[in-house]
Parts: sequence; C-alpha cells; structure tokens
Amino acid sequence: MIKRLTTCCNSDTEHGRNYAGQSQQARDEQRRQQFLQAGLECFGRDGFRNSTVRSVCREAQLTDRYFYRAFGNLEGLLKAVYGQCMDDIKRQLGLAFQQAIPGGDIDTLARQGFTAFFNAMQDTRVARVCMLELEGVSPECDVYYHGYMRDFADMVMQLARTVHPHWPISNEESALLGMGFIGAMRQVTTYWLQQGGRASLDTLVNTGMRMMMGVIRQLEAEVKN
Repeated sequence: MIKRLTTCCNSDTEHGRNYAGQSQQARDEQRRQQFLQAGLECFGRDGFRNSTVRSVCREAQLTDRYFYRAFGNLEGLLKAVYGQCMDDIKRQLGLAFQQAIPGGDIDTLARQGFTAFFNAMQDTRVARVCMLELEGVSPECDVYYHGYMRDFADMVMQLARTVHPHWPISNEESALLGMGFIGAMRQVTTYWLQQGGRASLDTLVNTGMRMMMGVIRQLEAEVKN
C-alpha cells in the first residue's frame, strides 16, 4: 500500500498537476513572466543583438530548458517582450481616448494620450525595446512591428474622426496620415532616447501636441471653407 501511494504521488509531480500548491499551468506562467522581465532588462539595457539565451536565463534565474519550451528562441522572446510593452501602452491610450465623442474636446484627449505614451517611455528599457530593437531583426519581426504601427495609427485617426466626423478625407488618406504621424512620433522618441532622455515629459508632450494639432487645425479649416 505504501509503495502504491508513493507511486501515485510521484506520478502527480511528474505530470505537473501539483507542486508546492501550484499547478503546472501556474508554474509555466510564472516562469514565462520571469523570462519576460529578464528579456526587458537584457534587451532594454544591452540591446537584442548583444543579448544571448544564456544572459537571459541568468537574469531570470532559470534554465534554458524552460526558456526554449516557452519561447523557442531569442527572437520569440523579443517579440513577446515587445508585444507586452506595446499592448500595455495601447491599453493606456484606450483609457485616455475612451471619452471621445463627436464635437468633443480633442485637445484634452490628445494631451492625455501623449502623456500616457511618454510616461511609458520614461522607462528607457521600454523605450529602447519599442523604438529600436525589433525592426530589422527578421522579416517576421518586421511584419509584427508594422502591425503594431498600423494599430496605433488607427487608434489616433479613430480618435480624430470620432471627434470630427465630417473631415473631408478618404479612408486611404486617413490611413496615410495616421502612419505618417506615428512614424514622426517614433522619430521624436528615438531622438530623445539617443540624446540621453534629456527633454522633459512636458516638452515631449508639447511637441506631440503641436504636431498633431497642426494637422487637426488644417483639416478643421478645410471643413469651414
């Protein structure tokens, strides 16, 4: 009887059903989060091209067996870290833009959005991963990167067109304007990062506001004419 009970307990442990009160799924998720945090630290501090699986595992204090099971390779981790950072920023922007209504105060909404974005960039690890590390790694990473750029462009133009539904621009031009604006903001942020992050949060927000509101005022003038 004792032998049989011992075998059952070992079987449960081997199959990961239960260990120290945690399920296999919970342990896997915990390790995944450790690797994501380690990836942010390594990529945000040293850059993707200067990081290795060994350095990430050392940072996470986990073995490469768990790493490969969770992400497959270093590029897989980079995409996961990038996606986590960008999804968090998208959530913050969504909260800032959720009050948008036709004829609403776009100045206040835009300022809230820029503040949320540049607040996230104050963590220079996040800024480096989001602005510098993904593009050019591989064709797959480029597709992943440009998908997020389109998402952000759509968010900005959706805000503008919700507040100003009668703008005389086509969907095609709206998409181009959105991508152009997001590209400009990426360049501003990249320049700020490469200059050592010297510009203040207020300066960054005001720069974004002047760029965005210049376009909006031009379109408002076209409607009036």
